[in-house]
Amino acid sequence: MNKFLNIIFLLFVAVSCKPQNTDLNVTESQSFNRVMGEKSWGFVNQNGDTIIPLNKYKFLNPIDEEGMILAHSNGKSGYINIKQDTIIPFIYDDLSVFSHGLAPAKKNGKYGYLDRKGNVVVPFKYENESHFYKCRLASAKLNGKYGFIDQSGNEVIPIQFEKVRSNKIDSLVCAMKNGKWAFFSCSGKQLTDFKYDKITESYYNDRNYTYFQKGLCRVEKDGKVAYINNEFNEIVPFGAYGVGEPFRNQLAIVAQNGRYGIIDTLGQTIVPLKYDLIEHPTEYSNESNLFAVKKGQNIQLLDSNANPITDFDIKEFEWDSYKTEDSYQRYFVLTNSSGMTGTVSEKGIKEIPFQYQEIKAFDGKSVTYAKQNGKYGLIDYKGQIILPLEYDEIYSSKFFDYYIIKKSNKAGMFDKNGNQIISFSYQDIIPAFYDENERFIVQQNEQFGVIDINKNVIIPIEYEEISNWVEYGPKEHFVTKNGKKGLISRDGEIVIPTQYDEIFVDNSKLIKVKNDGLYGTVDWNNKIIHPIKYEQILWEWPYLTQEPLDTIYVKENGKYFSTDTDGKVIEPSVSKKLIDEKF
Repeated sequence: MNKFLNIIFLLFVAVSCKPQNTDLNVTESQSFNRVMGEKSWGFVNQNGDTIIPLNKYKFLNPIDEEGMILAHSNGKSGYINIKQDTIIPFIYDDLSVFSHGLAPAKKNGKYGYLDRKGNVVVPFKYENESHFYKCRLASAKLNGKYGFIDQSGNEVIPIQFEKVRSNKIDSLVCAMKNGKWAFFSCSGKQLTDFKYDKITESYYNDRNYTYFQKGLCRVEKDGKVAYINNEFNEIVPFGAYGVGEPFRNQLAIVAQNGRYGIIDTLGQTIVPLKYDLIEHPTEYSNESNLFAVKKGQNIQLLDSNANPITDFDIKEFEWDSYKTEDSYQRYFVLTNSSGMTGTVSEKGIKEIPFQYQEIKAFDGKSVTYAKQNGKYGLIDYKGQIILPLEYDEIYSSKFFDYYIIKKSNKAGMFDKNGNQIISFSYQDIIPAFYDENERFIVQQNEQFGVIDINKNVIIPIEYEEISNWVEYGPKEHFVTKNGKKGLISRDGEIVIPTQYDEIFVDNSKLIKVKNDGLYGTVDWNNKIIHPIKYEQILWEWPYLTQEPLDTIYVKENGKYFSTDTDGKVIEPSVSKKLIDEKF
């Protein structure tokens, strides 16, 4: 049995919202948290009082800028306010958020648009849902063709195209005809010919993209890449580069014949075409403004203006985040060719110098641990030393608030400010998976037990083994004392005494036990159900069958029979073939 296993649970999600509509009779100081139940949503106020109960609405959106809440109930969508007054009735098959005063709604299989009073402004006749963005135009689909309508439902760009596109940043839209794209103005004027196979937007911020606001627009034609400006002139002609990435902060990564460089909005070379690879470091959906330039086995980081941040000797980097006094910031932990680590912020600022052998990821916290000259200590995101680097080991994790520290084969625990919470009086300290910031498995004089954050003993420190997380296991701890095994509750109550050689738990009815090479069963009160005298005891695992435990197969003197969970014989003889098929 593994002595220690750990697991992390995310238990609760809340979003703070403040309604802005003074008609709701709430003050600016009041705030509301959106809470999620098993299959419903609700709201509580800043004191935790229920304002909108769970189990009433299948979904509730955050309160918008006009104090309205998009809600789903009984298969229909509508809008309410925090007092649960119905603003838009629950008569729509689908309903979305407002953009420029109108929200798309679906009724009888067709889409139209409502104002904030629930009036139908654009009739239900379209085949798609859309929103009014920078041009205050929404894409509209009829009979499989696309165009754009204004907020009165007038066709500004005829509904006759194969595809259309718009965004929240640019005052223009795009349409496709015969597989080619063209640009249009917000008034519907065609600005270019239908000649582009692809028009690629650039990253604008975490939620939006743009064609021109971050530099030139990347376009493709006949398999070749070019860049155009906002007057649709080719600044970088088709075929100048074999590879061209979208612009980001007025710069773009390009490549030709396998060599990478960076150009600006004039098409001028900022970083020469001589590197094996240049990319924006990416983790999941996050992409940094920095550049990672690679040549051979070495990497150099450049800032968003393509100026060097580091020497060309970085071997690897890890993207993470830390917490400042008032926000979360992304950063990189870098390791150089000498094996030393430091950090650089996402803005390209050197924060922690290359003076550590290791810097553990901050994991969204303000403090982490670092290694120097073979010893560990605590540092903050600015590189300030919180706890001297004089310890043998340090352990923490993303959702664990403390730092378990070892020195001279003793373990203690500290908080993020370097205050000692538990003294160096234990051989080991491990967070209990079910309450990792309040309960801890400790080892002392080769024995194990459980204490709380106030150092109160919950389970006496007298066991040779104690389990932490066990997959599909019971809520109780498995414990071993004097070589014998049993179960003890999380509050220290003995459930099954330590009197068995082995103990097997996978259901809420029976526990299989073993002594002197023979098997039996007990119930959860340690009452013998099957005497400990059998060669084998088998049952189908309830977790797999999704059925309650009902049949026990027992082997005695080489023969099998079956019983119920009370030990009463069901079948006095069971074939070996059936046992082989089941098990």
